[in-house]
Amino acid sequence: MLTAIWTPLGVEVTQCDLPDPWLRGLDQLSHDLRARRYGDDIEHIDWVAEYDPDGGAVWLTSSITIAGEKPGGFRGNGMGATVDADEETALVSMADLVQTEIAEVGTAWPWGDTGGFMHPTLADNVAVWTDRTGNTTRIGDLVASD
Repeated sequence: MLTAIWTPLGVEVTQCDLPDPWLRGLDQLSHDLRARRYGDDIEHIDWVAEYDPDGGAVWLTSSITIAGEKPGGFRGNGMGATVDADEETALVSMADLVQTEIAEVGTAWPWGDTGGFMHPTLADNVAVWTDRTGNTTRIGDLVASD
């Protein structure tokens, strides 16, 4: 349903049958990947999103490649979203699925202003990152940290 590759320059979607909210969400997610990483540099991420007819959800799998390392396999662990999900719900699902795989290869993303790992959630129907102090930032709005 969707294939794409992320690099520090942005995301390139190579095939997509998903509705536009998924593509808009992927763009927001791509921005935050550039802005906040801690640990080894991510060279690129290959993405495949597929529809699971048994569960009725779309699942984003990721193959993470850290600079100087071999690519990881396609995996995803987290929550899916329905194919007709709104942009915010699709975005939280994709963020949840990819951040777990990034952690599996030994780096952390996204990293909060005061340090620590952030997690995605919906707050009043808006996709946000929540840091360890409870502060939130809309997904797609992170600024680069020093």
